[in-house]
Amino acid sequence: MTVLTKSDILQGIKNPKKIKIEALNGELWLRPLSSSEVDEILNTEAQGYGTFNATSKRGKTMTDGKMNLPKLQEKQAEAKYLAIYKSINNQKNNDEWEIDEIKQFRNDAVNEIYDHVMELSGVDTTERDVKEFLEDE
Repeated sequence: MTVLTKSDILQGIKNPKKIKIEALNGELWLRPLSSSEVDEILNTEAQGYGTFNATSKRGKTMTDGKMNLPKLQEKQAEAKYLAIYKSINNQKNNDEWEIDEIKQFRNDAVNEIYDHVMELSGVDTTERDVKEFLEDE
């Protein structure tokens, strides 16, 4: 096994991969996101979850929460666009993409590209995994 250097590790996010995108019938260069970029994406998505409270009284836990589903959808979409934006704008792609342009992609393309970006970035669970899990029940 090779001993990695600092340069080897930091080079990872600067090393785009050519990924086949079935929804677009073609390939795109995508780069993995850094840990802090993944945190930013996940925090953006979490802003849509709502508020939840938990209290404990005499060993019994009481919880309540409020969700705003339109806000949840909005923040999930915002997180996907941001992840794609950060990944697709790399040294291998000649075009500079704007988030408003990414919003014009077909929905299936957004979901597929986002799944690839998160997989490249080392995030194990993708939206597709969750859907497949739910369908198994």
